[in-house]
Amino acid sequence: MEITIWLSFVGTVAILGITPGPSVLLVAANSMNHGIKKTSGTILGDLSANLCQILLASLGLASIVIASGTLFQVIKWLGVLYLIYLGLNKIFKKPETGDFRSPDIDKSFWKLYVEGFLMSAANPKAIVFFAALFPLFINEHLPFVAQIVILAATFLVIDGISLLIYATFATRLKRFLEDRKKRYLQNRIVGLLLIFSGLMLSMVKRSNS
Repeated sequence: MEITIWLSFVGTVAILGITPGPSVLLVAANSMNHGIKKTSGTILGDLSANLCQILLASLGLASIVIASGTLFQVIKWLGVLYLIYLGLNKIFKKPETGDFRSPDIDKSFWKLYVEGFLMSAANPKAIVFFAALFPLFINEHLPFVAQIVILAATFLVIDGISLLIYATFATRLKRFLEDRKKRYLQNRIVGLLLIFSGLMLSMVKRSNS
């Protein structure tokens, strides 16, 4: 995999990682209620679900690469459009806010792991997301499995670091996560960055085709 393509992937995932979504809100709430050590279970559960979704999406992509290179290029362009769609969705969607009320009972590490896993696994859009995002950074003329491993590992590391940062600074971020105006401004910035990334990737693919 070319270093420039990998760096583009890192930048795109980092933009997505800084956006508070359901998993971020859950991790932040659990960190304040149960501490960072136990909340690492929530983070690992989320990453485990993401890994399963990546594997399912990759199996579908592998069959497409084998069947038709042209179809794979079409999916790449659909991925560009999907990235732009995500950006527009961030700009116009009302931001979610967290529920940071104290729990009635203290949860174990494994209960928090299951909670994080189910939170991420219950989102059927995730498989579509991975199936749309990964083709943008895959060269069908290079070993497919090696590229998937690199992209998957990179995504999981960045996502894990992002969740850990939110967990670490959850108390300080509580006011921010509950402020709709601040979240709306951040979503607009992130949305514009996602649209910019999609447009830049479309230009790169066009020049290389």
